[in-house]
Amino acid sequence: MRRKAYAKISLFLQVVGREDGKLHFRNILYPIDLFDMVYLDVSDELRIESNKTYLPNDKRNTVFKAVKLMKKRYKIKENFHIRIVKNIPAQSGLGGGSADAAAVIQMLNEKYDLQLSHEELISIGREIDEDTPFCLFNRPAIVEKEGSELTFIDTEISMYYLLIKPKYGISTKRFMKGFHIFSDDDEKFEQCYDALLTNDYNRFVNTTHNDFQKSVGKRNRNINRLVKKMNDYGLEGVCMTGSGTAVYGFSQDLDLVLKIHKDLALKYPFVKYGKI
Repeated sequence: MRRKAYAKISLFLQVVGREDGKLHFRNILYPIDLFDMVYLDVSDELRIESNKTYLPNDKRNTVFKAVKLMKKRYKIKENFHIRIVKNIPAQSGLGGGSADAAAVIQMLNEKYDLQLSHEELISIGREIDEDTPFCLFNRPAIVEKEGSELTFIDTEISMYYLLIKPKYGISTKRFMKGFHIFSDDDEKFEQCYDALLTNDYNRFVNTTHNDFQKSVGKRNRNINRLVKKMNDYGLEGVCMTGSGTAVYGFSQDLDLVLKIHKDLALKYPFVKYGKI
């Protein structure tokens, strides 16, 4: 079996508090056409491999966690060889590990005809991390309560994006442990949500936001310089995604996006454009 594991970007990330040592968010997440390929075959033992040698293939890997959880919960006796072809850069805020785990959960759901409900899938995904539930469905959504509450967004907003990942990366777990700045910017969050619902591009690009961006920018000024450069090129709604460090910008002018891509493609480790 094989499945595409799609990346996501956070259009609005609001940190609303901390409880039991964990940060709590309100997120507006959107899937994009960047994906890893995940291959799953029955094997004598559980074996995970990828085309990126720096990724762990043991219990630290979200795919390993997903397989172990599914085997235990649904009494699956077989083991698997799982091969992951990574295209989503690590430590980027694009949810690559969560997407890979979600792909494996869905493949096992299909293979064993488990017919898992929406609620059961969310319950499983939440045991992996807060992004996996969203990645199980790959639909624009508001994500709350550590990933367990999803409100899907029906939108037909049309735009192109440019996504850049600089050399500098962020360890999400390490960064979140030391983060204590909370937001009450509910009005701007609702404006972003409403702009998506009404397909209002001009209002939307004035409401993208990430509560982590300022703190990450203080740690590494390259993020601030990248944001400025993308703004100077004429991209709109420029913002960091997740805990970083990938930055996106939007335009409804494909020629502009192609020009910027050509100018910057060789200046950063990862540069991609696409359509939403």
